[in-house]
Amino acid sequence: MGQKASLVVDVEIDAPVEVVKALVGITRLPWLESNSRQFKDFPSFPEWSSWSIEPVVSSKKIDDLMPMEKMKVSVKDAKLTATLIRNDPGVFEWEGGLWPLVTGRHEFSWRASTKTPGGATFTQRENWYGLIVFLWKPGWVIGRSAKRNFEEFSAEVKREAERRAVGL
Repeated sequence: MGQKASLVVDVEIDAPVEVVKALVGITRLPWLESNSRQFKDFPSFPEWSSWSIEPVVSSKKIDDLMPMEKMKVSVKDAKLTATLIRNDPGVFEWEGGLWPLVTGRHEFSWRASTKTPGGATFTQRENWYGLIVFLWKPGWVIGRSAKRNFEEFSAEVKREAERRAVGL
């Protein structure tokens, strides 16, 4: 389809990967049960994040979504309906946009850090393609805005994970 653009933002988190996974993953940790709100607990998601993600079908839970089911994604003022691609223990990925103008595939992943002893690395990755994707390239206004939004969300994940890790 012609043009492509991509963006990757990593953040080092001074919290065990299990805490980050409980926050942005699909696993609940029994020892965090009293404070176990997590990324996919969408009613409480806005308490710590500027983003929101929820199933289109309100009776569904995000952990019950299967690939190809729809979600509503809101990043500040941008809202879109996305299709779930993967909902695995190590990756949460969706795709959405205004095809053929621009479509993006967004991924959250987390792993044990190689830089922060006992910590985690949280990664956001997005690949865009379409007729107007040049606007998402570095240096263009939408590309700069996307990078800023990714960095802000990653900082929110870091802050919340480190807050939850205190006292473990």
